[in-house]
Amino acid sequence: MAGEKEEKKLYYHGLKEQKKIDVSKLKYLSLLLSVIGVAVLLVVAQGAQAPLMKVSDVTGSYMMNYAVVRLSGTVASVPYVSESGGKLSLTFTIDDGTGQMDVRVYSPLADEMIEKGVIPFPGDNVTAEVQLRVRETYTYAMLQYLEGLKFNGKLYSENPPTVKELTENMSNTYVAVHGIVTEFSNVSSGYLLTVDTGVAPVTVLIPRVLLIKNNVSVKVGDTVYAPGVVYLYKGTSPEIVVRSLGQFNVTPIESSPLVSLAEASGYVGMVMSVQGNLMGISYESGRYVLTLTDGTNYLDVLVPREVLADLNPFEVGSGSIIKAVGKMGDDGRLVGAYLKALKPVKTEFLPVGVLTPDMKGTVVAVKANVEEVQKVGSNLKLVVSDGTGKVDVFIPSATLRELSNETLTGLKEGLGVEVAGYLDEYRGSPEIVVYTGAGVKALGRPVSPSEVQLPQVRVSELGKYRGGLVDFVGSLQGITYANGTYYMSVDGVTVSISRDALIALNPLESGEGSVLVIRALVKDSNDLKGESLIVQAAVPPVQIRPDSVTADMVGKIVAVAGRVTDVANLSGNLKITLGSLSVFVPRTTANELAYVPQEGDLVEIGGYVELYRDEPEVVVFHPEAIKKIEQTGPVEGTVADLKSAVEPLLLAVTWDSIAYESGEYYLGVHDGTGSTTVTATKDLLPNPLEAATGSTLKIVVDPLSGSATSLEIAEALPPRTYRTGEVTLDMKGKVIALNATAVKVVAVGDNLKLTLDDGSGGIAVFIPNGAGLNITEGSVVYTAGYVEEYNGAPELVVYTPEAVKVEGVPSQGETTREVTVSALSSATGQVNLTVVWDSLDYDNGYYITVSDDTGSATLSISRELLPNPFEAGTGSRIEITYDADAKKVVSLTVTEAVPSEAYKTGDVTLDMKGKTVIVEGTIKDVYEGKTFIKLTIDDGSGELVIFIPKSVAGNMTFSKGQTVRVGGYVSEYKGTVEIIPYTADAIEVR
Repeated sequence: MAGEKEEKKLYYHGLKEQKKIDVSKLKYLSLLLSVIGVAVLLVVAQGAQAPLMKVSDVTGSYMMNYAVVRLSGTVASVPYVSESGGKLSLTFTIDDGTGQMDVRVYSPLADEMIEKGVIPFPGDNVTAEVQLRVRETYTYAMLQYLEGLKFNGKLYSENPPTVKELTENMSNTYVAVHGIVTEFSNVSSGYLLTVDTGVAPVTVLIPRVLLIKNNVSVKVGDTVYAPGVVYLYKGTSPEIVVRSLGQFNVTPIESSPLVSLAEASGYVGMVMSVQGNLMGISYESGRYVLTLTDGTNYLDVLVPREVLADLNPFEVGSGSIIKAVGKMGDDGRLVGAYLKALKPVKTEFLPVGVLTPDMKGTVVAVKANVEEVQKVGSNLKLVVSDGTGKVDVFIPSATLRELSNETLTGLKEGLGVEVAGYLDEYRGSPEIVVYTGAGVKALGRPVSPSEVQLPQVRVSELGKYRGGLVDFVGSLQGITYANGTYYMSVDGVTVSISRDALIALNPLESGEGSVLVIRALVKDSNDLKGESLIVQAAVPPVQIRPDSVTADMVGKIVAVAGRVTDVANLSGNLKITLGSLSVFVPRTTANELAYVPQEGDLVEIGGYVELYRDEPEVVVFHPEAIKKIEQTGPVEGTVADLKSAVEPLLLAVTWDSIAYESGEYYLGVHDGTGSTTVTATKDLLPNPLEAATGSTLKIVVDPLSGSATSLEIAEALPPRTYRTGEVTLDMKGKVIALNATAVKVVAVGDNLKLTLDDGSGGIAVFIPNGAGLNITEGSVVYTAGYVEEYNGAPELVVYTPEAVKVEGVPSQGETTREVTVSALSSATGQVNLTVVWDSLDYDNGYYITVSDDTGSATLSISRELLPNPFEAGTGSRIEITYDADAKKVVSLTVTEAVPSEAYKTGDVTLDMKGKTVIVEGTIKDVYEGKTFIKLTIDDGSGELVIFIPKSVAGNMTFSKGQTVRVGGYVSEYKGTVEIIPYTADAIEVR
């Protein structure tokens, strides 16, 4: 009890005794409370924002280096993006009123910003939590996570107002511009455009940051709708910065419709293209005005100098047909952004003295000497003179900047210059305004009086210039020579001229009808003394053969092509014979010849015709008017082409007859264009047992000699076997066969003469060089040759002993055996095959690829045997008879026709090479070569070339705009797919 009393004294007065507590448990509770407290502190710390600071407070403060702060303000720069080592970085500038600071964003955060479109643009109000980097002279910030960038306000509008021009007070507004691009530059910050609204040019920037993930195609002449933020470049120049490509729209210049000049003013605000003749050029309020006309209507086109500068005034003068693309203004004038000369008219140099005020606006060119050079502000003014007068030349500063240092150095007093521009009037006097650097050419030397362009006059104007020097323009009619002087007939006027001046005319290039400019003294309206000449427009002479030159062609300029049969040197003069035509080369010309022909050469010679001993002779006055014709091989042609051709032609003809005279055989042949006779040596003639008259031959003919140089059988027609008594003189020249008994055998020197009789009557048979044949009376002879007349009676001439078979010759009625493709290589004679037609090709002849179950083969075939591809094309089943010895298809029959498949023009590819197809389209272009016609057709799916040999086309003609349906095989020329029809029946013009 005493212990309890002492213990109670430990309590304050009034306190009651409490329950005892186990202190050992408190340590666990305190540990738990500590952990919870630290966690709470961490959560609070993470949610706390960095301090909001002013730019002026942190700039240059080393204490803030690496500090994390928040900056809030307006974006004051176009976001700049760069790429290094494959990594992107992005920079923008914040202005909070106390200063500006660049904020940098590095990869991969920059990639994320661009991918999500979270990009600050000028005028946006943002708050950015950044880490500072303080350098000695530069402080910048780095954004380290995307959530650290907050947009308090974006400068953006779904429907911004459209403006015609920009002013500085529009800064940090969101507007749109609609107009035509007149300038385009790819700069480091993006695509920089100048857009003409019709009122003023507006600069538009498509920032590089928008181009990282997007493709934007825009060029000069395109019409654009460009909304964006108005930004003051360098603080003074307003430009629109596009912030959304979703709102940016481009209408390509190619889409602009063509509108007639008469209707153009009725489409205000429309982007269009127009065409017209250039009438004049003037200047108005910072733009140039081009006046176009169609002869009745006129339209003014306003363009900046940069657009007009694309027209070189030396090459594009008044009267040129110009295409202009632009936007029609409400004043009836086109605001142009693109010009192109469709049919340029070269500007003629004029004497300064002929420039008059009524020529104001026209494009002119002068060649003169500089008399005075004046600097007028940033512009340059020249005074030039050519002896006929003086004129001022004004070179604006923009043009001046385009001149090279070499040109500027050459613009000195006393030196020559060529200038071209439009004629204006300044203080009552003519002035040439040069609107492009291409319009100034410093010659670096004085201009001589002879270089001055004189008045160009026609024959009707000559009377006004009697006693004066002119540039006479007229058409060449002929040339003659008398007493050491050449005389030209030009539009009926006689012009005397020296040889030194005359050789400016090469008769191989410029023939009758060529337009000449002759500098001459006018004695009277029909008599001129020429000093020099220039061929202004050459009309190539028609190439003729030597036998076409006649006595009534005296004075005419000709180009004769033929083979040289003789060359003789006559005391320094040269006499060349082409066939039977004499060509005279005077000593002076002969000494200068670049090429002296040799006997046997194929040449082309140009000159004029005169008479020598009452026979026509061509006189050569130009040292380059004799050229060797290099033969590159025969070209496909027709019988009609033989009349004008000089190079060997490959003809596909039908053999009509054969005859012999003076050591040469004469073959009568024809095709669809006519008939002719060609000579051939015996070794070229086909074996008459294999091919008779009526066969189709491929002959290479030298048109100058009329002789065949090679002969192949394209489609053999075996000879018909006649009874001996049936042969008459009506069959003269025809190839036939006989199968009869030799009743008489006589050797005549190396030749053999037989009499054959099959019981119907005897006939004489003559076999040149046949004495070695083992034929005896009573032998049965099977032979073939041509029918000739001998002593008033028919005789069979067997021109090759190989066409004679004595007893044991296979019967003509023997059945041709059937083989497979795999057995074709070992077959002999004529065989039959049943195959599928796989493809067709041409290589100096047509080749057909066929197949059956045993394999495939490519066989030579005549074009005439091929079926019409409209009815049966590749894939068809056919039966063919093949001559395994001659290696040619001799007949073809379609047993299961598969018509060629029709394709769109754009769907025909090289994968289909060799296949037959049918296409149909509109002719876009026609090109006619010597032996072919090439069409370009399009059905809307893409262009396709149709190559038509003239041997197929015949007399067919084609023109642009026609619709054609063509069947042929797919081929290739230098990587370009072509369709080649092989029968006229597969070409339909609609």
